[in-house]
Amino acid sequence: MSLLKGILGRRRSALIFAAVFVIHIVSSFDICWFLADGGEWRHLRGFVFSSTWREHLHSSEEWAVYYQVQALREGRVWLGRGSPPKVSTDVFQIGEYYYAPFEPLAALALFPYHLVGEAFSGEEFRIRSLVIGMIFYTCLNALLVRRISSQVGQSRITADLSALLYGLATMAFSYSRLLYPQPIAAMFMLLTVVFLFNYRRSRVPRDLFLVSLFCGLAVSSFNASIIAMPLILYYLMKGGAFSRKEHFLTAALGLLPSIALFASWNYLVTGNPLTTPRQVVHPSVGFELVHITADATWLNVEGLLGSLISPLGIFFVSPILPVSFAGFLSLKSKAKDEAMLLSALATFFWLFMSLLNLGGQAGRDFWVGGWANIARHMYLSSSLLVILASEAFEFISKSRHILGAWLISLASAISLLANFSYGVRHDLMVGHLKDYVSNSLLIWPYPLDERELGVLLIIVFSLSLVYPILLARRRGPLRAPVPSRAPDS
Repeated sequence: MSLLKGILGRRRSALIFAAVFVIHIVSSFDICWFLADGGEWRHLRGFVFSSTWREHLHSSEEWAVYYQVQALREGRVWLGRGSPPKVSTDVFQIGEYYYAPFEPLAALALFPYHLVGEAFSGEEFRIRSLVIGMIFYTCLNALLVRRISSQVGQSRITADLSALLYGLATMAFSYSRLLYPQPIAAMFMLLTVVFLFNYRRSRVPRDLFLVSLFCGLAVSSFNASIIAMPLILYYLMKGGAFSRKEHFLTAALGLLPSIALFASWNYLVTGNPLTTPRQVVHPSVGFELVHITADATWLNVEGLLGSLISPLGIFFVSPILPVSFAGFLSLKSKAKDEAMLLSALATFFWLFMSLLNLGGQAGRDFWVGGWANIARHMYLSSSLLVILASEAFEFISKSRHILGAWLISLASAISLLANFSYGVRHDLMVGHLKDYVSNSLLIWPYPLDERELGVLLIIVFSLSLVYPILLARRRGPLRAPVPSRAPDS
């Protein structure tokens, strides 16, 4: 596929991919409590890719994804027969078989890495091979963010910055070493947006087919992605799609692979092609606008605000993302429809996942939103918001706003350090934050004494001055943004 070759094959893309990949690998430290075989909690710290690191995962859902990959390796869909697999509680039983209640596409995407790891390193590298696969998909997502940034008219430098901010200053950094389906679902949704913008510009039927294909795969990897379809259809129709009968056929053909996967997987697991594994576990879906307690009834601000500004919220862990509000206003002036679509997708996912309650089991026991709605469900929203946030850099460069340059530099540095911190403290990202005490959680994974904290703050403050100093010394006309084009030329 020529476009995907262009995304991966050009020199600037290859350098960004390699830089993000290497940083994710060398920063793969792990300080956590984890649930070992037999249900025993153990403490571990060390470098993930060292010979002394014992392979483990940090949550039951991760174990379910891992067991699903192993099941695929052995040519079956069930995880256990007669008894559930060890450690994982995210399973359900039909007859004598135990299944994962999640969509299979994340396991399918990681399956090739499992084979490679098993072939070259045996049993001691199975989980780490999947982690490498997740890092690979994260780096690919960074290039897709870069492509979208270029498509909406941002300059080449801004597009590069979007990719780096996504890969190092958002939860993409902290979640790239965890086996959750969100990075895979985000990859397919970002591919959908890339070809959606292509189709709006070129009206080539192939692009419409790929929009339909990747949108269907996004839903197959995380069923909640279906909420994006009305927005995508509206954008397509506004751009003149479906004006001819052939367009309907093209879009339908693109959906066939995901429909076949959806129906066949459901039939193999539940015996009904229209009943998903999630529906077996959570037969009802509701939206919790209010939160009822024994003492009173409250508006559900836990879900709405917790996913944004709680200690696991995307605005707390990535303070660069609130800049997206200013970036939206700037981007809207040159790519109105695209800016509206990106912001609408981010908002829809925020509202949907914040208020969703599956089977009355949202588990709102602390204000990050509850164990069922924690930060990873804002993964796609943060991926799109980073494009809007990077637009603010262009606006600041044009206006030479020195104070704004310093503030946005400081926010970027804190975002990088915060996501590094959460990436090291893996157990914090899977719902154990309420049990962890730190006086410097935002910038380091363990408490620092006053001297260490002072040195780190001086380094961060000094680095934040680089951009405003360069901006103040810059002379001559500023380079105009490159209009919609591929990120490399």
